[in-house]
Amino acid sequence: MKSGREKNRSSQAARFRGRFEVKVDPKGRLSLPPSLRLSSSLVVTNHRLSGRNALHVYTLKEWERLEARVSAISALEPSVQAFIRFYVSGGQVVELDGQGRLLLPAGLRKFAGLENDVVLVGLGDKLEVWSSAMWETLFLEMTTGFDQVQAQVAGLLREDEE
Repeated sequence: MKSGREKNRSSQAARFRGRFEVKVDPKGRLSLPPSLRLSSSLVVTNHRLSGRNALHVYTLKEWERLEARVSAISALEPSVQAFIRFYVSGGQVVELDGQGRLLLPAGLRKFAGLENDVVLVGLGDKLEVWSSAMWETLFLEMTTGFDQVQAQVAGLLREDEE
């Protein structure tokens, strides 16, 4: 049986990595950089962080894994119900076209305020899609306290090695 680290290593090839600035065309499509074209079937859903709206993009396989994990939790919990109503119900399957473009559903584009310039942020199992203006504000806030965050993560990594 594979350990958690071995599983992570074996799935590393199919990960969303990097940060990219791209444009949304008038039809609501964005061209994914080749390194982010992990699957032709993707799921796009709404995302909210620190009061800011964005989108998450998963491969269909990762999305189905998330759905299975969520369905294993008691649906009687109010927080699980809220998560399903907001996050899971927002998920829409989209197909990349022959040119590697992703059509962002109109309602989700509106939710995240995506009109022209966007930033794609690879998070491993998923991809974030931010309006450029929103990302700049969030990124500036993140850099302010990053020394502390880095120290905390270093401590967690040391604990994981023990």
